[in-house]
Amino acid sequence: MSSTTETITQTRTARTILQDYQLHHSGAAEPSSSNSNGAGPARMSNPPDWPTNARRIPPYRPVDQNRDHSQIRVYTSGIERAFIITMFTGVFINATAAKQWRRTGGRFTKRIFRYPIGGEF
Repeated sequence: MSSTTETITQTRTARTILQDYQLHHSGAAEPSSSNSNGAGPARMSNPPDWPTNARRIPPYRPVDQNRDHSQIRVYTSGIERAFIITMFTGVFINATAAKQWRRTGGRFTKRIFRYPIGGEF
């Protein structure tokens, strides 16, 4: 018994590869290709101290004080939630141990719980 497998590869041009990285905004009435200057359809007035010296700075949006926080999705999966909780628990334990060490044995030696920052070796 024999089987034949055929692999079809698609060649992509630079334009189709760059299309994967285009921004897609939700709630827009028109596609972004029709808007040539990059500004949104409804521009708010920016505060006087809002930076304009760099390209593609989005327009000012005031903070929504009445946002329903129960509708915000924080974690995408249980694995991500477990990873983040484990990571921050480790940071908390390390910081607590360092504080306790500085209050007790750290008075005698300063080499423990001191980490060199880039270039301080």
